[in-house]
Amino acid sequence: MNKKILILLFCLLFVGIFYFEVLANQQEKISAYHGADSVFKAEGITVIWGVIKGSDESNTMVYMKIIVTEEARELFKSYSVKATDAFSDSIAWLVKGKKLQAINMVEQKRELFKDLTERTILFYDSVDIKNFESEKEDLSIYYLSLPDTTPEYKTMEKLKNYFVEAEKRLDKIETTVKTE
Repeated sequence: MNKKILILLFCLLFVGIFYFEVLANQQEKISAYHGADSVFKAEGITVIWGVIKGSDESNTMVYMKIIVTEEARELFKSYSVKATDAFSDSIAWLVKGKKLQAINMVEQKRELFKDLTERTILFYDSVDIKNFESEKEDLSIYYLSLPDTTPEYKTMEKLKNYFVEAEKRLDKIETTVKTE
């Protein structure tokens, strides 16, 4: 009799552990992605980087095109972009709490990367946020610097053509995030 109870308790314990493991895995969701490359796609969000080379460094501009599917815009309503210095933790807000559109463009001087190398795109599920600096984002994509693979062009027309071609290539895949 005691042996049967012990086996029953062991089985209940095993089922309970298995149940909680399944439940925990269902609730586990990535909330921060490392962008790394000049093209990124995950969870209905695409980020494409490009540079327009100016006559000198002070006239060279960096563009981040953020494309968001309709499904992703149901989850995320606004976004911010911050530039950070990894050593001093100083921050410059490039975009703060802007309403998320299907296509969003962030323009910045490449010179800004000298002191503020990191970029983080923060997505929020609300537009009614009073203080974006202290608000916890629902999803973020971070870059440690301007991606090495970012192409440079002389004209906006060539950059726009690159964006169109990159979007076509990315339409064929679900994500650029590598899983192990």
